[in-house]
Amino acid sequence: MNVLPGEPPYPPLVGGASGAAPEGMVLVAVPLAYIPHVARLLADLDARQRVAPVPRRRSEPARRPPTTDWTVDDLRRLSQGRSATHRTVAAVLDALAAEPDRLFTVPDLAQATGRPRKKIIGAMAGLTRLLKAHYDYAGRGLPFARVAGRPEGPRELCYTVDARRAAHWREARLSRAADDGTPTAADETPPADGGAPTTGGALS
Repeated sequence: MNVLPGEPPYPPLVGGASGAAPEGMVLVAVPLAYIPHVARLLADLDARQRVAPVPRRRSEPARRPPTTDWTVDDLRRLSQGRSATHRTVAAVLDALAAEPDRLFTVPDLAQATGRPRKKIIGAMAGLTRLLKAHYDYAGRGLPFARVAGRPEGPRELCYTVDARRAAHWREARLSRAADDGTPTAADETPPADGGAPTTGGALS
């Protein structure tokens, strides 16, 4: 095989003077002008056939599902938090517990709680860190369910509680109000003249 200057022979010239093709190969007549192109093509094919090592994927530990439910006492302690995150999450749970099993988006929660969307998003972002620091997050998880969006907005996360969690939260809020002496909705008696409601019976 004739090779142009500067081009390495491909495949290596073997077979001796007899011109016989080496085992596993066949001699093909190629125009001299195409030899450089054919050599590059064969080299490229060889490179493609080399199997590249498959990168090992880092295995992330699977998150275990919650093993313990939130009790009324747990929820009461959560409702008694004084931080901005505590207050916003408590308002979110108030809204969720008022309508169990309803899927609330962040805009829904903002409307129901009267808080800006940014404050809701910020509280949700800080909630996991807060629970890990002060509550049994590994065992209980979040105090509400966070699920995929509704059919009209599948990419938007939604928040909800079932009837059991809603009942526990309402009980926790009522017991906190009783402990603090804070009037609840049941304690407020609307006056006959339509004025502001009075609390705790008639004034002396």
